[in-house]
Amino acid sequence: MSESMERLNLIQRAAKRLADQPAPETRPAVEQPVVRKEPVASPLQAAAPAPRVERPEAPAPRVNGSAQPAAGGSHPVRLNLMRIRQSQIVTPDNTSSTTYNEFRAIKRKLIPMARSTGVGGTMVNNLFMVTSALPGEGKTFTAMNLAISLAAERNLNVILIDGDVVRSSLEAYFDGANGRGLTELLNGKCQDVNEVMHRCVDVPNLRVIFAGKHDAGSPELLASKRMADISRDLATRYPDRIIIIDAPPVLAAAEPAALVAHMNHVIMVVAAQQPSRHHVEEALTRISSARNVMMLFNKSPQWRHTSAASYYYYYRKDSEAASG
Repeated sequence: MSESMERLNLIQRAAKRLADQPAPETRPAVEQPVVRKEPVASPLQAAAPAPRVERPEAPAPRVNGSAQPAAGGSHPVRLNLMRIRQSQIVTPDNTSSTTYNEFRAIKRKLIPMARSTGVGGTMVNNLFMVTSALPGEGKTFTAMNLAISLAAERNLNVILIDGDVVRSSLEAYFDGANGRGLTELLNGKCQDVNEVMHRCVDVPNLRVIFAGKHDAGSPELLASKRMADISRDLATRYPDRIIIIDAPPVLAAAEPAALVAHMNHVIMVVAAQQPSRHHVEEALTRISSARNVMMLFNKSPQWRHTSAASYYYYYRKDSEAASG
């Protein structure tokens, strides 16, 4: 009995001693951060700037395999009004002159030739080439007047191209040309027509492509497949426009005979008392492959002026006044 009591006392004392000891502190579990060991950079490496990452430029969109220029490849030009008035070329602010009225009548005959007979009347025969038998008969005068007169139409746009790459003359009638034009388009220095086509500020519906810088191979380029492609591209890309090409004289260069294959219409300017009948017949023979040839009588003396012929010439006195 005494032995049992002694064991009980030992157990009680042990329990009491355990109860008197402080309980261990319980801490909530904390997620430990993951530590990644990085290589220690040397002092030289630490001082060096981070490498710059170059982003490649997005390639220009391509049409028919040719890179297209960014917007703004060409810039606007203005009419050289002093030079134009001296040459008796029509201006947008002088619509009552004899010359303006003559070309107003002429354009009424040309527009139906260019338009489609279907619904909408889009321009499907819109390539016109202006030429002459000999130099000095007024082909550039005619091309400029036709372009400005046609561009006065509300819903009609015009592209005037200087196709005389040997003796260019259109640039003299405008201010702001940058020296690039048809030549650069033909030799590949410019890939798209929008790079060399300039909007005329004074005639909003008019766009101009100058001849460009002289190139010894330009005459051959005018007869090349590249010129055929450009002509076709202009005709199909701009069905709301009439394209007028001021070409070299037929008897002074071989290019017009090659260009007529790409044109819908040819306007042959014949100056009064300048080319002989033989010259005119020879010029017409050289462009006999043209689809449609029209003749415009130019520099007619006043005494030959009749109401029936008034569509096809301007007074000689206008030219004399310009040179006086």
